[in-house]
Amino acid sequence: MNGSETAFVAVGAVGFGFLLISLLAGEFGHDAEFGHDAEIGHDAEIGHDAEIGHDAEIGHDAEIGHDAEIEAPDRRTVPAGGSLHEPSRWSLRVLAASAVGFSAAGLVSTALGLPPVLSWPVAVVGFLAVGSATYSWVLKPLARQQYNSLLSRYSYIGRNAVVTLEILPGGSGQVTFNDRQGARVTQTAMSDVAEAVGTGTVVRIVDVVDGGVIVHRNALSD
Repeated sequence: MNGSETAFVAVGAVGFGFLLISLLAGEFGHDAEFGHDAEIGHDAEIGHDAEIGHDAEIGHDAEIGHDAEIEAPDRRTVPAGGSLHEPSRWSLRVLAASAVGFSAAGLVSTALGLPPVLSWPVAVVGFLAVGSATYSWVLKPLARQQYNSLLSRYSYIGRNAVVTLEILPGGSGQVTFNDRQGARVTQTAMSDVAEAVGTGTVVRIVDVVDGGVIVHRNALSD
């Protein structure tokens, strides 16, 4: 094995290693943290840092627990730096896939008997081709799918729900409700206050988080 082949193998091994670690860590396609920093709504922020309680307001001066149903916000702003569903062209995952392409193209060209002066340019072409394909055909579609899923879940905000599994103090339970299309949805739920919410209680969804929703006890249930 000559020096060029050794370099191609080393670059490919490093790139494949990073791709494998990324896949095992469940981070493939996650170039942005969706929802945590996005401002949602017209006049109020609804998120992990927003205060949600009996006196908190969501939307246009509507109080949580009011008899009128609060419609889920339609306008969303994204964090500075671009669209939420646009991964970086120079992310670690793209570079790792590009390194594998570089290695494969270089080794194939060497096996075909091309001299190093030609095999290295061929390897660079492999680097660019595989990186571009990974970005356009893998990362962007996955990120867009995740973004669309997030927007769909944000439509839950403002919906009335019924507790179907008691929400424990400081813990979680389960709620069931109809989404905007009328489909029945069941979600893990946490209360915005540290108190138990019994089965059958009518609550209002005030936020969405990873793996569930945050609810507020509806005034009609008191």
